[in-house]
Amino acid sequence: MIKYEFPLNERIRKFLRIEEIFKKMDSQMTIKGDFVDHSCFNTFFELMATASRADLKVELIQEIEKQRSKMKTKSKTKKNIVIIKDLDITRKKLEKSKIITGFNFGGDKFLTELKTRAASPFGIVSTDFPEFQYWLQKTTVKERRIYFHSQIKDFTAIKSAISNLMRLLRGNIHTKSMSTKSGSLQYKLDPLLKNDLVAISVCESLRFYPNISSNKYAVNVHFSLKGESSYPSIAKSVKFKLGIASF
Repeated sequence: MIKYEFPLNERIRKFLRIEEIFKKMDSQMTIKGDFVDHSCFNTFFELMATASRADLKVELIQEIEKQRSKMKTKSKTKKNIVIIKDLDITRKKLEKSKIITGFNFGGDKFLTELKTRAASPFGIVSTDFPEFQYWLQKTTVKERRIYFHSQIKDFTAIKSAISNLMRLLRGNIHTKSMSTKSGSLQYKLDPLLKNDLVAISVCESLRFYPNISSNKYAVNVHFSLKGESSYPSIAKSVKFKLGIASF
């Protein structure tokens, strides 16, 4: 099954975006290649632009405390006790973390110049930046990975917080088997409930992918054929699984 996720509010959209940047950074740092470091720096700057916002840390602490309070009202199963403990640890790490807001590189001219280069149309090109070329050739892959880990270590608490919250949210998904004959489906939501995430799973053998939109009252799913720019009329039935999750 191919899985798709769609946020139902800006808070979850933000969490999903930052979560993906962290995953991208983790993946890139396992790859060996001549130009991987260029991608690592671009992803690092994406991380700086999103995860270093002053309001994010406060928002995460508030959300963790809210979920912790909810979990304490539930039955004291082994699973729930572990979740509460994880939330406690994550909150304490966040409270102790020192995250510098914005693109503050502490006077590091190398990173400042790289950020300027990354924003240009050509991006980071070693031939245009001799210091970067020198750095690439004078350091080993291991040394460069240690360097990147040192740069993102201050974001570890943010990463853990978003990971724990999204794991908790995904654990609350209630899934139903759905079918549509026309390529479109409207699934009504209870406006009194605070829904956070839509999850759709489609069989890998199908050439369709879902376009998802929503409002307070409904989730609209339109299936498109790969390569089509508009929503086609699909004659045959499209079977898929639809899940709604909320904290």
